[in-house]
Amino acid sequence: MAVGSVGAMTFAEAPAGPARRARLALPVVFGLLGVSLAAALAMVWFRVPVVEPSSVPWLLGLAAAIVAIRLAGSRPGLTEQHEVALFWANLALAALAVWFAPAFGLYLFIGYVEASRFSSRLQRVSGVVAVAFVIAIAQVGGPRSVLFTPIVYSLFAGVNLGVTGLMIALDRQRERMFTDLSRANAELRAEQHRSRLLQEQLVAQAREAGTTEERSRLSREIHDTVAQNLVAIIAQLDVAASETDPRERDRRLAVVETAAREALDEARRAVRALASPRLDDADLALALDDLLGQWREASGLGGELRVEGRAEASGHDDVLLRVAQESLANVARHARARRADVVLAYGRGGVTLTVEDDGVGFDPSARLEGFGVHGMHERLARIGGSLVVESVVGAGTTVRAVVPGADSALPGVLPSAVAEGGAA
Repeated sequence: MAVGSVGAMTFAEAPAGPARRARLALPVVFGLLGVSLAAALAMVWFRVPVVEPSSVPWLLGLAAAIVAIRLAGSRPGLTEQHEVALFWANLALAALAVWFAPAFGLYLFIGYVEASRFSSRLQRVSGVVAVAFVIAIAQVGGPRSVLFTPIVYSLFAGVNLGVTGLMIALDRQRERMFTDLSRANAELRAEQHRSRLLQEQLVAQAREAGTTEERSRLSREIHDTVAQNLVAIIAQLDVAASETDPRERDRRLAVVETAAREALDEARRAVRALASPRLDDADLALALDDLLGQWREASGLGGELRVEGRAEASGHDDVLLRVAQESLANVARHARARRADVVLAYGRGGVTLTVEDDGVGFDPSARLEGFGVHGMHERLARIGGSLVVESVVGAGTTVRAVVPGADSALPGVLPSAVAEGGAA
């Protein structure tokens, strides 16, 4: 009884699934075969009635044949069809050995494990059922035992088949679980692939949207600066071409030259806006200091940078850098100032950039023209920041931009008094 239970348990513990299991090591197989043969010979020596002395030559011959089959089955590159054929040949020889000596039921335990290796369900089921029937012969003590009766044998065989059937059901359940898990993994990999494609698409769309917005901003700036200067140049050239007075013609050409130089300056400024100082290898303070130094050299004006608070990246340093670039360019172009100072202040609510000049200022009630301030407004509004432009005629202009910090968010765009002139 215990033999059938242990054998069936061995089969149940073998992992199920489409992947084929590894072969049993030859030392294990030959060890069980040797123990079974030794037990059979011991029964003969001690005259146990279930084993006849005359069966010893048969047992030795069957053991040698089993060894030969095992050696043939250990060759590399053996196909499953050959393994199935060798399994049934081994089972037939083992069944004869059990008939002569029930101790060979010990060796037959491995039949459960070997049958479970087959990829065909029919071969697996028929193999374990055949092993269960043969082991039942060993369990009742062989054909010379007093227990070898149809009733007792049927009882042992039925128990073996019941346990084997349970193990087959568990094996089938494991196969289904393995299949479901494989399908779920495949679906997960497909979903991850779709998510990756969607993420790449969103990134590409965001990059395209940013590029479109930047092109729109630059086109508006070029329209209000370079294009207007070119229109003025063409108009002056038309008048100069029809002018008969040499002095007036020279004056007109001087105006054209001035307008052309201004147009060139505006074009260069637009190009520089496309390649603002990099923040990749430096923090915002260093980038602003570099920008201010270039601006002082180009404009001939004075200016200093002051940093307040503990500097840390806000996640929107590039926006503040572009605001500073735009504000300084407006000071050089319109303010007629002697200097412009930049203050970078870090606080709990965010980061504040202030650009203050001592120029002529402007009337805050004047109508806005151009897109410089509008462009800064749009940049800051997209990240939840704010822009305030303050100016007094004759007392200069102050531009103040605020962006949320890395761990804070502004509730919205703060109200701002905006007009263009001075730093605008």
